[in-house]
Amino acid sequence: MTGAVLTALMIYAFFVGLRTIPLPAPDVVRISAEADQYNWTFGHPGAGPEDVIEVEGILHLPAGRPVDLSVSATDVIHAFWAPRLAGKIDAIPGHDNVLRLVADQPGIYRGQCAEYCGTGHSAHVFSVVVHSPDSWARFTGQQP
Repeated sequence: MTGAVLTALMIYAFFVGLRTIPLPAPDVVRISAEADQYNWTFGHPGAGPEDVIEVEGILHLPAGRPVDLSVSATDVIHAFWAPRLAGKIDAIPGHDNVLRLVADQPGIYRGQCAEYCGTGHSAHVFSVVVHSPDSWARFTGQQP
Protein backbone atom coordinates (compact mmCIF):
# COMPACT_ATOMS: atom_id res chain seq x y z
CA MET A 1 0.00 0.00 0.00
CA THR A 2 2.78 2.45 0.94
CA GLY A 3 4.59 1.72 -2.31
CA ALA A 4 1.47 2.45 -4.36
CA VAL A 5 0.91 5.79 -2.61
CA LEU A 6 4.55 6.82 -3.03
CA THR A 7 4.50 5.81 -6.70
CA ALA A 8 1.33 7.84 -7.32
CA LEU A 9 2.79 10.87 -5.55
CA MET A 10 6.03 10.59 -7.50
CA ILE A 11 4.20 10.43 -10.83
CA TYR A 12 2.05 13.43 -9.86
CA ALA A 13 5.14 15.42 -8.74
CA PHE A 14 6.91 14.58 -12.00
CA PHE A 15 4.10 16.00 -14.16
CA VAL A 16 3.60 19.05 -11.95
CA GLY A 17 7.36 19.65 -11.93
CA LEU A 18 7.52 19.59 -15.72
CA ARG A 19 5.33 22.70 -15.77
CA THR A 20 8.01 24.69 -13.90
CA ILE A 21 10.95 23.77 -16.18
CA PRO A 22 11.65 26.39 -18.87
CA LEU A 23 11.44 24.12 -21.93
CA PRO A 24 11.19 25.54 -25.48
CA ALA A 25 7.67 26.60 -26.41
CA PRO A 26 6.44 28.56 -29.45
CA ASP A 27 4.28 30.98 -27.45
CA VAL A 28 6.54 31.52 -24.41
CA VAL A 29 6.59 35.01 -22.89
CA ARG A 30 9.84 36.19 -21.30
CA ILE A 31 9.63 38.52 -18.31
CA SER A 32 12.36 39.73 -15.95
CA ALA A 33 11.99 40.09 -12.19
CA GLU A 34 14.57 42.07 -10.26
CA ALA A 35 14.51 42.22 -6.48
CA ASP A 36 16.05 44.78 -4.19
CA GLN A 37 15.43 45.81 -0.63
CA TYR A 38 12.31 45.93 -0.56
CA ASN A 39 10.88 46.10 -4.04
CA TRP A 40 10.28 44.01 -7.15
CA THR A 41 10.67 45.45 -10.66
CA PHE A 42 9.20 43.45 -13.54
CA GLY A 43 10.17 43.91 -17.20
CA HIS A 44 7.37 42.86 -19.57
CA PRO A 45 7.50 42.63 -23.37
CA GLY A 46 6.12 45.65 -25.22
CA ALA A 47 4.78 46.26 -28.71
CA GLY A 48 8.17 46.11 -30.43
CA PRO A 49 10.95 43.52 -30.12
CA GLU A 50 13.11 45.90 -28.05
CA ASP A 51 10.27 47.47 -26.03
CA VAL A 52 10.14 46.70 -22.31
CA ILE A 53 7.34 47.75 -19.98
CA GLU A 54 8.82 48.12 -16.48
CA VAL A 55 6.40 47.95 -13.58
CA GLU A 56 7.24 48.11 -9.88
CA GLY A 57 5.37 45.79 -7.54
CA ILE A 58 3.01 44.23 -10.12
CA LEU A 59 3.79 41.23 -12.31
CA HIS A 60 1.54 40.96 -15.37
CA LEU A 61 1.03 37.53 -16.99
CA PRO A 62 -1.06 36.23 -19.89
CA ALA A 63 -3.51 33.48 -18.95
CA GLY A 64 -2.90 30.09 -20.52
CA ARG A 65 0.56 30.85 -21.95
CA PRO A 66 3.91 29.73 -20.58
CA VAL A 67 6.01 32.50 -19.03
CA ASP A 68 9.74 32.21 -18.40
CA LEU A 69 10.49 34.50 -15.48
CA SER A 70 14.16 35.49 -15.23
CA VAL A 71 14.75 36.28 -11.55
CA SER A 72 17.73 38.24 -10.19
CA ALA A 73 18.62 40.65 -7.38
CA THR A 74 20.66 43.81 -6.98
CA ASP A 75 21.76 43.63 -3.35
CA VAL A 76 21.17 40.52 -1.22
CA ILE A 77 19.56 37.12 -1.78
CA HIS A 78 15.78 37.28 -2.10
CA ALA A 79 13.29 34.59 -3.14
CA PHE A 80 10.42 34.96 -5.62
CA TRP A 81 7.28 33.15 -4.47
CA ALA A 82 3.77 33.30 -5.93
CA PRO A 83 2.15 30.40 -4.00
CA ARG A 84 -0.92 29.93 -6.21
CA LEU A 85 1.13 29.98 -9.42
CA ALA A 86 4.54 28.41 -8.85
CA GLY A 87 7.15 27.32 -6.39
CA LYS A 88 9.92 29.48 -4.98
CA ILE A 89 13.13 30.43 -6.72
CA ASP A 90 16.06 32.40 -5.37
CA ALA A 91 16.93 35.88 -6.63
CA ILE A 92 20.72 36.08 -6.39
CA PRO A 93 22.82 39.17 -7.17
CA GLY A 94 24.71 38.77 -10.44
CA HIS A 95 22.86 35.57 -11.41
CA ASP A 96 19.66 34.87 -13.37
CA ASN A 97 17.45 31.95 -12.34
CA VAL A 98 14.58 31.05 -14.65
CA LEU A 99 11.19 29.81 -13.47
CA ARG A 100 8.39 28.66 -15.78
CA LEU A 101 4.93 29.95 -14.80
CA VAL A 102 1.60 29.02 -16.37
CA ALA A 103 -1.43 30.82 -14.96
CA ASP A 104 -4.62 29.13 -16.12
CA GLN A 105 -7.20 31.69 -14.98
CA PRO A 106 -7.29 35.50 -15.15
CA GLY A 107 -7.29 37.11 -11.74
CA ILE A 108 -5.16 38.82 -9.12
CA TYR A 109 -2.76 36.80 -7.00
CA ARG A 110 -0.35 37.62 -4.18
CA GLY A 111 3.39 37.11 -4.23
CA GLN A 112 6.18 37.79 -1.78
CA CYS A 113 9.84 37.49 -1.02
CA ALA A 114 10.31 34.19 0.78
CA GLU A 115 13.89 34.75 1.96
CA TYR A 116 14.62 36.97 4.96
CA CYS A 117 16.34 39.97 3.38
CA GLY A 118 16.43 42.55 6.15
CA THR A 119 14.20 44.60 8.42
CA GLY A 120 11.68 45.45 5.65
CA HIS A 121 11.23 41.83 4.59
CA SER A 122 7.61 41.56 5.77
CA ALA A 123 6.60 44.34 3.33
CA HIS A 124 8.51 42.83 0.38
CA VAL A 125 5.38 41.74 -1.49
CA PHE A 126 3.98 42.08 -5.01
CA SER A 127 0.78 41.43 -6.92
CA VAL A 128 0.35 39.20 -9.96
CA VAL A 129 -2.28 40.26 -12.48
CA VAL A 130 -3.19 37.46 -14.89
CA HIS A 131 -4.77 38.84 -18.05
CA SER A 132 -7.20 37.39 -20.56
CA PRO A 133 -5.80 37.36 -24.14
CA ASP A 134 -7.49 40.69 -25.04
CA SER A 135 -6.41 42.35 -21.80
CA TRP A 136 -2.81 41.09 -22.31
CA ALA A 137 -2.77 42.52 -25.84
CA ARG A 138 -3.90 45.91 -24.51
CA PHE A 139 -1.34 45.86 -21.67
CA THR A 140 1.59 45.07 -23.99
CA GLY A 141 0.38 47.26 -26.85
CA GLN A 142 0.28 44.24 -29.15
CA GLN A 143 -3.30 44.65 -30.33
CA PRO A 144 -4.58 41.49 -32.09
